Amino acid sequence: MIDVTVIENEILSSLIGEYDNSLSAFIYPPCNVQHIYSYPIYLSRLFKSIDKYQLHELKKRITHNRELEKKLEQQGYDQAVLNENHPKHVLERIAELLLIDNTKTKKLFELLSQNSENGIKTLVIANNDDADFIHETADDIKLNNFSTIRYSKIDQFFKKADPDDYFTLDYSLDGFNDFLRYHNYDFTINLVLYRQEKEIFDSFFKKYQTELEEELTSPIREAFTGIKYPVISGKDEGRTLSTAIQSIVDNTENYCDEDDFASLKENPGLSTPEKILYYVFYEEESYCDEMDSNEYVFDQKDRPLRIGQVRQGAKIRVYIERFNADLYEIAGEEDPETFTLIEYYSNLWRDALVNYYRSNVMSIDDLHSNLEGLGLSVQVPTLRNYLDGAIKFPKQLGDLKAISKLVSNEKLSSQMHDMLRYKRIYNGVMIALGRNLKEEIRSYLQTKKLGSILKHKFTEEMVNNFIETTMPLMTVREIKTRIITELG
Repeated sequence: MIDVTVIENEILSSLIGEYDNSLSAFIYPPCNVQHIYSYPIYLSRLFKSIDKYQLHELKKRITHNRELEKKLEQQGYDQAVLNENHPKHVLERIAELLLIDNTKTKKLFELLSQNSENGIKTLVIANNDDADFIHETADDIKLNNFSTIRYSKIDQFFKKADPDDYFTLDYSLDGFNDFLRYHNYDFTINLVLYRQEKEIFDSFFKKYQTELEEELTSPIREAFTGIKYPVISGKDEGRTLSTAIQSIVDNTENYCDEDDFASLKENPGLSTPEKILYYVFYEEESYCDEMDSNEYVFDQKDRPLRIGQVRQGAKIRVYIERFNADLYEIAGEEDPETFTLIEYYSNLWRDALVNYYRSNVMSIDDLHSNLEGLGLSVQVPTLRNYLDGAIKFPKQLGDLKAISKLVSNEKLSSQMHDMLRYKRIYNGVMIALGRNLKEEIRSYLQTKKLGSILKHKFTEEMVNNFIETTMPLMTVREIKTRIITELG
């Protein structure tokens, strides 16, 4: 069951109208840019963003994105056609509005405060990034009697707890399958949505009603049961969805059959083509650490901190995928079928590349030069890691495309779609595992007790040695950023 609380924001609604108008200028003649992949994702993420840090990062991604510009160039249009009528600029203004006045964040903490005062236990379904923000904000305003949970853990949680004991709350809806899951629970999921998101909810509900009615009134069911169900819904007299909202609905269709839906739900940054890289330089060392925006570090008090929140002069401990091989082995034991397929697709692209490299008898510099001409983004040392099997999948989609073009392997080309799917699954799993391990390392730093992941593979001596040798506390001298894109 679902109960919806609708948030009204007149300025936001006005900006959505502007966005609709500016978008329409390009998706209809003469430009005919029919589908802009990234914009619906941005708008959907803006609707569900509650943390200023996430909004700052999302605004950077929007600003950097050039999908519309590239598609107009492909149609033969100069970028001057955009003028001031650029939908990207409206998306940036929406981000700026929510940075100043985030009505969803206010409503969320208003509900948490009310429930806390009334002694009602609240369970908030939060993605990995927002969970920390919610707890930190709650600590600042002295809130209690609530907890957060990941989307993938809801069913597991309520096998041990009574749903009636909790006010279960979510602030986003990520597709029709998301709607079905919540609708089919025998307890209530309380959704906090902007009016525009409520329109998306209504469209899902209408789709559910239509599909249910088609099943109930089908001749096959009537013949089987001997019962004739009357048609209960009349013609749909509701208004059609705006271009902007319909694009979000259409985009969520891509999630319906994805096994990694929970990863996208819990790590929304995986859905956008841009990646923000952070280069961290230290006062004590000559090297720098390269991290993407999903990475966490530990502050001086051993608390996990998003890399984008770190400032010059801060003292941090850095953890960057140094336990990934062991984590991957643990995860493979838990889900052998999925990880067998990950291994298969990981070997598929690498074997094709190695076979091409060996059969053409060339130097690695020549191989790099050929791939670079097709869009390879990495340097020779990373290409060597590709060949040696040190990397499961290239980080950039463009690298896989460059390899596929160069090697002209029919098997690789025909299975590219499935390979990209398992690349996303692998990335999502490793992010989740990495986060869980960091939580255990944080707990160990404070309690000196090994958690379930650590004690499965490591001794206290190994963990202490790891922390002292690879995670020393260092002072940040400078942080530089760069944005790259996977959008082909």
